[in-house]
Amino acid sequence: MMTIMGKRFTNRGISTIIAALLLIAIAIAAGVLLYVFSMGLIGSLQGTGGQQTKDQVIMEAYQWTNTGSLVLNLRNTGATTISLASADWYLGGIQQTTIAFSGTGCTQSTVTPGMACTATITVAGLGTVSGGVAYVLKIGLSDGGVMSYSVVAGQAA
Repeated sequence: MMTIMGKRFTNRGISTIIAALLLIAIAIAAGVLLYVFSMGLIGSLQGTGGQQTKDQVIMEAYQWTNTGSLVLNLRNTGATTISLASADWYLGGIQQTTIAFSGTGCTQSTVTPGMACTATITVAGLGTVSGGVAYVLKIGLSDGGVMSYSVVAGQAA
């Protein structure tokens, strides 16, 4: 027996069997928590697939032989209707605001799945456009997605 400041203490503790059972219970509880967390995380990552699988717009062809206008043939190959936000078109880093849309599946910048749309951009703000130089065209979608293409000035593809 041990005495500290007038109090008596014994050298007894919990038995080794109870200590082992407590450690096993703590390990099982931690494992269950880890399993629940990881299944929730994996489930949320696999759930929708995200915007990149919903919004799929391909540029089938373009014509930029006249430096004043760029004509694009776009097709919606995704499963949802795409709304092309006309305020979010950038060519060479310069915002383009004059865009005209035409085509059977294209009504006021909305393209239904499987349909094509022709967009004519009146190019402004680039200054002198150099023939044979590739410019980056970025099209902002109304749901926040961005489609990026490369077009070469003075060519049709």
